[in-house]
Amino acid sequence: MANSEKSKFFSKKNKFYFSKSIIVDWIVLIIIAILVGLSALVHPFERQFSLDDVTISHPHKGDTITMMALVIGGALICFVVITGFQYYKKDLKYNYHQAVIGECLNVAASTLFAHVIKNMVGRYRPDFISVCDVDWEKVEEQYSYYYNISSTSSVNYGPRNLFNTTICKTSREELFEERRSFPSGHSAFAFCTMTYLSLYIAGQIHLLDKKSHLWKYFVVSLPMLLAVVVPLTRVFDYRHHWQDVTVGSILGVFFGIITYYYYYPSLSSPNCDIPYQRYDNSQVTPDKPEIMEASMDKDYNDSRDYVDNKGLVNKELV
Repeated sequence: MANSEKSKFFSKKNKFYFSKSIIVDWIVLIIIAILVGLSALVHPFERQFSLDDVTISHPHKGDTITMMALVIGGALICFVVITGFQYYKKDLKYNYHQAVIGECLNVAASTLFAHVIKNMVGRYRPDFISVCDVDWEKVEEQYSYYYNISSTSSVNYGPRNLFNTTICKTSREELFEERRSFPSGHSAFAFCTMTYLSLYIAGQIHLLDKKSHLWKYFVVSLPMLLAVVVPLTRVFDYRHHWQDVTVGSILGVFFGIITYYYYYPSLSSPNCDIPYQRYDNSQVTPDKPEIMEASMDKDYNDSRDYVDNKGLVNKELV
């Protein structure tokens, strides 16, 4: 068949395939997002604590960077950068879609893992006792109870000094987030979005093209600089322990890296700025033109046979 006719047929066929596969991607992403929402409603494990624990006795200062501000700011930065690159390249279709859905998957997956760990660990925040607003009458009741059942009034260990949130005047609902310190969700979000964005920028400007342009190194480093600020604020706000922000940051970097390379080739590849392309036939690949040509001929001829024999048009391919 003529090349123009063949190309037109193949384009329509793969457009239909891409549409179906993209819909499936978004369905999966929505399912993950629903799981994230459900995991945020699960009450975390309730640990016992000591009133002598200085690590949870810091004052409540609030958030320098709220989660809402972080999400809006992170999403806006990613949207502007990704859209800017794809607009400059006049490619606001499939490749643009893959860059955006990759970032969305990255955030959803890292957040889901962070929530699951938070709920299973149930670690108290550094400002927990301050937020708890201890009811000292209930504390005295517990001390008196163990005093009466112990053989000596000098006992000062074990359950006598361990409490749970029942001694707090603050409601359990208000204490919900105070029991979800580990790992830091802020840190995980900041590093997963900025790691992915940093790698995306590196791919778009061909960082590893062996030309060693210093400006490329600087531009790629900027997102990571922004990410580092977030966990630091969480520590000096007394909202997280250093272990929380460390593990949260590692979690974010991990998902940022694996998600990016799930969609894009190595930064050393000459095509590192282009996401992996999809074809409905696993043998049809751009680096094997002869196989692509044979596959196009076969698919086209099969379609024509269908029309000739049935007198109908195969609407899936037209």
